[in-house]
Amino acid sequence: MFEKKDYIVSGSFGVCRVEKVTKLVVGREGQMEYYVLQSVKDTKKKSYIPVENPKTVLRFPMEETLAKELVANFSTQKEELKNSRFTLEDGREMLEGAEPAEWAKGTAYYMIYHREMDEQLREVFEKICDHFLMELAFVFKKNVEELRDKLETALY
Repeated sequence: MFEKKDYIVSGSFGVCRVEKVTKLVVGREGQMEYYVLQSVKDTKKKSYIPVENPKTVLRFPMEETLAKELVANFSTQKEELKNSRFTLEDGREMLEGAEPAEWAKGTAYYMIYHREMDEQLREVFEKICDHFLMELAFVFKKNVEELRDKLETALY
């Protein structure tokens, strides 16, 4: 269970802070505990996620060693993705799965093919890219744009 003030990553929300854990009345079932999550990217955004059986992946941010590894291997993603084509379902699974390595792959794919994607596919992969860059920025305590530039340069 996450605690108040923990920073966590949500598959649908990205990097966020647990503002509080509260009980809310839910129909006839009585009360259920919910995490109140505040987006790190947009502090006006909040989300209520059930503590028991959340419908989205919730995890702590990746360790710095993993983040460094993913950034170091980012340029090799281009070759691996050269003949790949992801579907909308593939993108949604990547997004909701919230696995850092999958988000890295989705980010590389987006950076390479975003001009060729239809609108729905682009939206999903853009969200993967945003979540991955925000998590890297959080882990490295750096600017998102600086990290975006570094990763885009690695691809070309």
